[in-house]
Amino acid sequence: MPSFRYQIVNVFAESSLSGNPLCVFESGLPFDDAAMQSIARQMNHPETAFVLPSRVADAQIRIFTPAYEMPFAGHPLLGAAHVIRQLQQTENALKIETKAGVVQVWAEEDVWSFQCKTPTYRAPEANIQQLATLLGIRESDIGPSPLFVNTGTEQLVIQLTNRDGLMYCRPRAAALQQYAANRNGVAQVFIWVRDGALVHGRFFYVDRGTVVEDYGTGSACANLGGWFLANGAPRPLSVEMRQGHMIKRFSNLKLDINAARQIFVAGKVVAVGTGLLSL
Repeated sequence: MPSFRYQIVNVFAESSLSGNPLCVFESGLPFDDAAMQSIARQMNHPETAFVLPSRVADAQIRIFTPAYEMPFAGHPLLGAAHVIRQLQQTENALKIETKAGVVQVWAEEDVWSFQCKTPTYRAPEANIQQLATLLGIRESDIGPSPLFVNTGTEQLVIQLTNRDGLMYCRPRAAALQQYAANRNGVAQVFIWVRDGALVHGRFFYVDRGTVVEDYGTGSACANLGGWFLANGAPRPLSVEMRQGHMIKRFSNLKLDINAARQIFVAGKVVAVGTGLLSL
């Protein structure tokens, strides 16, 4: 029975048992699309990444949740980069091919960064009342300029006016699917409040009919950068984003926007285990 090696890392972590967990298979060559999806469902991590050769970058990755493939996600990108650096014995800068394009990543020790794609935008069709219903909060909790932002994965980004709305929101799966589905039909929403140089955020998505909260979401942090640009935030801008506080699994992400409107996301990667999957 053949065995296939994988590594477990935590991304946006400050300790071994924090951040967003990721399973990385060191080689995805033995697997077709259906097998990758089945393996991701078996591993049951928020995402599972498969490393593949690339003709245009140092490596390619495919990213799967237990339910579907994603063109891009920040925490699998940085976690896979950490593993690829070890496998290839490379320097601290890599180019990684994703389905959303080639992304540059680099590290200072175990803190990894990536430069985000130029954002695109569209306004949500839902009104404030419908967005409040989606989140299970008051209309007065919804801040200005809800916006779909895409720096690799399109997501609905909603600023809230207070911490209570952030803490006590109860998203509804049917409304989330109706009002927050992106152009690929995937329902995702990132809600946040700002406190000076700190952003407190929560990210929700629908997985097989159930609302799930993510531990730490690099793509949402990147899209927050796009939201800041769309709303004329002064540049340069640096904020720390904290996530996972309501689900007892803390993640810390760093967002930077320079004067040239370039968006960067960073976070620490901690390796926590290896294993073999026998099929």
